[in-house]
Amino acid sequence: MPIRSRWATAFILFAFLTPQGFAQEKPAQPTPDAKSGQSKEGAIVPRPTVKVARGRLVATTTLKGTVEGDARSEVSVRLKSWAGPLVVERAIEHGAQVKKEDVLLTFDAEKITQLAQAARQERDLAKLAIKQAELELPVAKQQLPVDLKAAEREKNQTADDLARFLKVEKPRSIEEAQFSLKSSEFNVEQAKDELTQLEKMYRDKDLTEETEQTILKRYKFNLESAEHFLKGTKLRTERTLTIDVPRREESAEVAAAKAELAWERAREQLPLQVKQKELALEKLRFEDERAQEKLGDLEKDLAVMTVKAPAAGVVYYGRYVRGQWSGPQATAYLKGGTLPANDVVLTIISNGRLFLHTEAEEKDVGDLKAGQSARIAPVRFPARKLAGKVHRVASVPQAGKFEVLVALGDDSLDGIVPGLTGSAKIVTAQKENALSVPTSAVFEDPDNDSSYVYLPGDPPKRKTVKTGIVAGDKTEIVEGLAEGDEILAAKP
Repeated sequence: MPIRSRWATAFILFAFLTPQGFAQEKPAQPTPDAKSGQSKEGAIVPRPTVKVARGRLVATTTLKGTVEGDARSEVSVRLKSWAGPLVVERAIEHGAQVKKEDVLLTFDAEKITQLAQAARQERDLAKLAIKQAELELPVAKQQLPVDLKAAEREKNQTADDLARFLKVEKPRSIEEAQFSLKSSEFNVEQAKDELTQLEKMYRDKDLTEETEQTILKRYKFNLESAEHFLKGTKLRTERTLTIDVPRREESAEVAAAKAELAWERAREQLPLQVKQKELALEKLRFEDERAQEKLGDLEKDLAVMTVKAPAAGVVYYGRYVRGQWSGPQATAYLKGGTLPANDVVLTIISNGRLFLHTEAEEKDVGDLKAGQSARIAPVRFPARKLAGKVHRVASVPQAGKFEVLVALGDDSLDGIVPGLTGSAKIVTAQKENALSVPTSAVFEDPDNDSSYVYLPGDPPKRKTVKTGIVAGDKTEIVEGLAEGDEILAAKP
């Protein structure tokens, strides 16, 4: 049989054995209209509904955080005289278990040794300064009478200058200012008269208009210039009479008064300056004693270049604050690395209670309270679920979030150490026999701050309800519905 005939026979047999064959098509299903709930052909299509059920509701909040211990000892290198970086000779490993007084850090003491040497040199310089002050003291006693004579001469000269100003220079300045103003006013009047006469003459004589305009323009500008200079003269005259002359007089009076005071002060200053030199010498000697103490502190710093553990526990590099570790990089603890003085460089976590340090948003913190139970899932051991309890909830925010501490329970904590991360699922509310519906079937009315659902019907009926706790995808119904009632699963 030809191949084409065999394919045709198979096709006919397949069509015959298939129900309905190819002669009939499956009737098209009516397509419901989204708003009316009716198909395009007009048939009513039931909307999906859900029933009000009774059962246990549990509301939870999940927070992520870091495991921390309640007993921490911060280790810092407290130096009395030097706050520069410390060069590491040897550092204990991160995560090492130590006992009290075990060696944690040793530092290169070369730079502090150099600083101590510099302090010794400063002491030598201080001794020279003391010697110099001891030599200057008798010279100062001889110099003060000369300074007194100079102060008296300055007093007499400033007094003479004041008298001359009041008698000669002040009247002359006032006279010149007034005459300058008078001269400027005269120039203005003169320019006005000349311009008036010129305009009158041009009306009586036969001159070309171009020549007339040129001459008038020049005389008008002369008048404008005179008026401009008059304004400036008035301002200068006013300044001279109200500012410059009074200020010069005041300056002369102040200079004379200051010179008088300086002379009076210098006349009484000889014993005071001698005393001051004596006190300065005593101060130098005192500072030398302080330098000696500083040198002693440096020598003590040299003796503490080996840092020991203040308590037993596990060593962590850096400092722990609010769930975060901060501090130098791990490479800083290698030989040749540098660590800051007077700052926390190590933290020893001692055996004690463990907490998950978390932070809650403002919208979630209202449901959190101390004592609420929690299940903690460490990231390192995702299959383990550790019991926990909310230990503390901060009452005020920091950086926009509220600190929450969840205490780990007495479960097996093998492998759970500070620094690990995890999440705490906290039970914020629960009810054993509560009516509930899917949260997606409950809607909010912003106008009157109420909740409502839709009852099935044609058309559906809106029903106001009172809601309670929200547990995931379920919402508690406190009033308005009974067990077994049906409501629409979505807004019609």
